[in-house]
Amino acid sequence: MGIKCNFNTLNYYKEQVSMLEKQFNPDMLYNRIVHFYIDKKGYSKEQANSIAQLVVQKEAQRRICKNEKCKHFTHDHVRNSETCLVANCECSEFTK
Repeated sequence: MGIKCNFNTLNYYKEQVSMLEKQFNPDMLYNRIVHFYIDKKGYSKEQANSIAQLVVQKEAQRRICKNEKCKHFTHDHVRNSETCLVANCECSEFTK
């Protein structure tokens, strides 16, 4: 017995997954920035770390809903801009 998969069902789930943004990974971003500034730009480790900290903080703030009742990340919103997916959150639109 094999697994039956309806083509329409498969497309539905693809659409649902594409509505969500990948979760923000600050560690990965931080490491990429530090290595870029050390390897490509020749900055010291301390300079690269301070730049990476600032960039990660700004990027995290950019991805947080500014609605006072919400404060969830973009990946917690449908299509990163519509209704919040967190239970008991009444936010209906991501506020920049």
